[in-house]
Amino acid sequence: GRAAGAGRVGQHRAADSRSAAFVLMTCETDFVPPTDDFMGLLAKLTKLGFDQKVPSAATLLTATLDGRPALEAVKALSGKCGENCEVPQALYLANAAGYVGGYIHFDQKIGGFASITTDAPVEKVNEFLNKLGQHIVFARPIAVRRDQIPADVVERERKVYMESEEVLAKPAERREAIVQGKINKFYGTIALEEQPWYLDNAVTVKKMLADTLGAGARIEAFALFALGA
Repeated sequence: GRAAGAGRVGQHRAADSRSAAFVLMTCETDFVPPTDDFMGLLAKLTKLGFDQKVPSAATLLTATLDGRPALEAVKALSGKCGENCEVPQALYLANAAGYVGGYIHFDQKIGGFASITTDAPVEKVNEFLNKLGQHIVFARPIAVRRDQIPADVVERERKVYMESEEVLAKPAERREAIVQGKINKFYGTIALEEQPWYLDNAVTVKKMLADTLGAGARIEAFALFALGA
């Protein structure tokens, strides 16, 4: 299909902030998203994603909306506006022992969301979730913790380091330790908890979380919704 160069991120959150659904719907140009047809369908899709607790865009598109699969409604919108409309991302998050929320940029083209287990007051958590969402948009993590990073990603990085001139110039017996040090730094760039907080490089996300919501607070999941992500 034709390239998706425009779109909007939508969300539908429960009143108690313990669950929410997020949906990205794309099209080709910036003329379509502001229309009532586009925004109306996006609102319906986020509500459907919330009601059906969808884990993915594929699940959302097979769910029934107004008596037919949601995909048919997206295709109908494409036909009406003359652009290729798609739903590349959809996710429902819930946390009975905490809260779900995040941040959508003012242009609605990008959003960062998370689920946090905590007994801190909801207002305080929502404020932190908004900032954490901004951090996710800025820092683009790929996992919450280092043990969740796919082994092949780490292995690929290790291979690059092992074959680098900098490492090869060192004595053979020291190379493994040097590479391990680099891998640890690499974790710090892609594991959300270990990343430097976007507003203060001197502290990690994990420390900011503990300082703000208490030592027992834990990030369970996160998501980055973005055009071309």
